[in-house]
Amino acid sequence: MHPILGRRAGIGALRPLLVHGRRALDAPAALALRESSWTLHHCASLEDAGALCRRLNILAGLVLFPEPVSDAELQEIRLFVRGLPDLEWVALLPREALERADVRRFIVSELRDYQLLPVEPAGLTYALGHAWGVAALSEADRAADSGLEAGRFGLIGTSAPMRKLHDAIERVAETDLPVLITGETGTGKELVARAIHALSQRAAGPFVAVNCAAVPASLMQAELFGVERGAFTGASSANSGLIRTAQNGTLLLDEVGEMPLEAQASLLRFLDDKVVIPVGGRRGVRVDVTVLAATNRNLHDEIHQGRFRQDLLYRLDLLSIRTPPLRQRRSDIQALAEHFLRAEAHRLPRGLRGFSADALDWLRDQDWPGNVRELRNCVIQASLHCDGGQITAEHLVRLRWASDVPEQSLDQALQRAEKTALQQQLRRHSGNVSKTARALGISRMTLYRLMAKHDIGRG
Repeated sequence: MHPILGRRAGIGALRPLLVHGRRALDAPAALALRESSWTLHHCASLEDAGALCRRLNILAGLVLFPEPVSDAELQEIRLFVRGLPDLEWVALLPREALERADVRRFIVSELRDYQLLPVEPAGLTYALGHAWGVAALSEADRAADSGLEAGRFGLIGTSAPMRKLHDAIERVAETDLPVLITGETGTGKELVARAIHALSQRAAGPFVAVNCAAVPASLMQAELFGVERGAFTGASSANSGLIRTAQNGTLLLDEVGEMPLEAQASLLRFLDDKVVIPVGGRRGVRVDVTVLAATNRNLHDEIHQGRFRQDLLYRLDLLSIRTPPLRQRRSDIQALAEHFLRAEAHRLPRGLRGFSADALDWLRDQDWPGNVRELRNCVIQASLHCDGGQITAEHLVRLRWASDVPEQSLDQALQRAEKTALQQQLRRHSGNVSKTARALGISRMTLYRLMAKHDIGRG
């Protein structure tokens, strides 16, 4: 039995429950929960709650609504719940609160269940048991994905976009059809191509990657299709070309949008008949390969600009995969950062003990236009500037500020500083809007407006 599921099913096993709210849980309800093997842990601070959840492996939470609930208090509860996304939450609230549309939307979108006051102990115990069971299954699934999927594909992350990517890789690996891999720079398109090859029936054959952007246009034909001896000045010996090198394996045409039009025509002909004719040659050689192509460009735009052949896109785009940008899978950032730190440990200062909580928060808050490649660069640079212990947010902010100053306007710098100040104060006051507004010297309405402007607290 899976250890997590074993804890779920174990009769009499103590289950820690995170309780959040200013009001106290009724004594009969608290006693009923304790008799049902729950241990109650009250936390007001999000930082303390996060540390407690990690230490005790808490899977479920009970949020106690005040009576009545104000807009500021609802926002505080929302920020607290969103700050602990791996927990399954149950709300305990007065019946009158359900008359508010924003409360109903919050319950439907972000909680597992709810119970009404006055407390009905049996119903509350059942709702929390259901929440714990769902959370235990989710954690078991994440653990399986982390140990099996990431290692199998060489792709770190168990977020929903990554699970979707894993499914797509498995699906296309079953065929010999061309696959077009699209995505922003730094999202791991070559890793996806290697994963497709490793899962395919051609895994025992060669994997040959060609960076089309790095090959001069005048040499592209020769690089791909080979050269007959004496075909042109300097061709003193025959060259079989990279397509023939990939025989019985997989050929990746990376940055295919950079390929010159002449080579595109020859590639189209090869995809149609699987025959390679070397430069200067007359006889073709049949080659059996799976062709993958990758690009960060919009090839439809390239077609309109006359830089890419439409008929070639039709042949390459029979199957397609899009790699998700890092900003769409922020829950993977911690695992990625820790992976990069372990991978480079032999070259980094000794005694480095990972990341502080505020450093991880900072990493998750960034947009990462350079995606995973930029994150890796940031982690390595920060570790080299760290004087031992943990990498903190201060190390990362100082590093990012130094690298960003030449590339941003004064207005952009001020906007970034404003957003950072808001996030830091909200974390410092555990999402309490009133306290945060007082600390910043602004009204609550102004704070709400700034939070909306910078998309803070909206998931």
